[in-house]
Amino acid sequence: MNRQIASVAIFAATIFTTPLTAKAQAAPSTTPATQKAVKPIDAFAWLIGGVWTADASGLAPGMLRIETRYSWSDNDNYIRFTTHFVSTQGTLKNYDGNMYWDAARKELRMWYTSASGDITECPMTIDGAVWQMNFSGTDFDDKPADLRVQVSRKTNDLYHWSLSEKAGESWKALAGLDYARK
Repeated sequence: MNRQIASVAIFAATIFTTPLTAKAQAAPSTTPATQKAVKPIDAFAWLIGGVWTADASGLAPGMLRIETRYSWSDNDNYIRFTTHFVSTQGTLKNYDGNMYWDAARKELRMWYTSASGDITECPMTIDGAVWQMNFSGTDFDDKPADLRVQVSRKTNDLYHWSLSEKAGESWKALAGLDYARK
């Protein structure tokens, strides 16, 4: 066992086997170490819980809905999301990714992979109730494109998602869906 692992094992054993004194058991701690610091990723905490569902029946034949789930990572430093496309043919587990604060870049970012293995990574910006992601990807014709997703928070249980493609100096709307928490 190397020295670092041994140190961690001894520390963990000490923490979990040392009894608390009566004073420590009775007095609640008010030290800054026990207070949760607010992190930039906390701006997305309202998304956690439930299944966010959008009616996708107008997107393609056989499509029924899109379901997205958001959950905190075990260490509460990023938000994991999964997006499933539900159709009459079954469920495609299409996207699996993370939203996080990149301390080195000092910006919110998103990283996800698609069912086909494509990886997308991009910065996220927040302006009031709207968050935005600009990235390179493929459009609905499978051509390379500069894309933009905007998510507008309507209530704690409803948001509007929109996808646009760069067209010269402007953006052309490609799709928009309302997601409700169920």
